[in-house]
Amino acid sequence: MRMILIALAASGLAAPALAQEREAQIADRLNDPVVQDGITAAVSSLAGILLDTRVGSLARYSDGRVRPGDTLRDVKQREDPGFERRLRRDTRRAVGTAGAVTADLAATAAALTETAMRLKTVLAPLAAAGDALPLDEYDDQD
Repeated sequence: MRMILIALAASGLAAPALAQEREAQIADRLNDPVVQDGITAAVSSLAGILLDTRVGSLARYSDGRVRPGDTLRDVKQREDPGFERRLRRDTRRAVGTAGAVTADLAATAAALTETAMRLKTVLAPLAAAGDALPLDEYDDQD
C-alpha cells in the first residue's frame, strides 16, 4: 500500500509548468491563420513534388489508368479533378483541428496538475503513516 501511495504521489500526473506553457504556445501558433496557411503551403509543396513523379513508364503494366508520359498528378486528376483543392482545404482544417486539440490538452494538463497537487496533499499523511509502520509486519508471500 505504501508503495502505491508513493507511486501515486510521484507518478508524473502533474506536467511541469514549462511544458504546459509550451503546449499553450503551440496551440496558439496552430490556431493562427498565418501559420495554418504556411503549413498548408508547405504540405502542398511537398505533395506537389511527389505528384510530379513521372510514372508513364509503368503504363504498360497498368489497367489503363496510367498513360505514357503521365505523372502521378495526371493519374490522380483524371480520377479526381478537385483532389488538390481538397488536399489544401483538408490540410488547413487538420492544422486548425490540431491547434484546438493542443489547446484542449494544455487545459487538461493544467487540470491534471491541480488534481495531482490535491492528491499529493491528501496522500502525504497516509504515506507518512505507512512509513511509520515497520516493514517486517507485512508478509507479501502467500
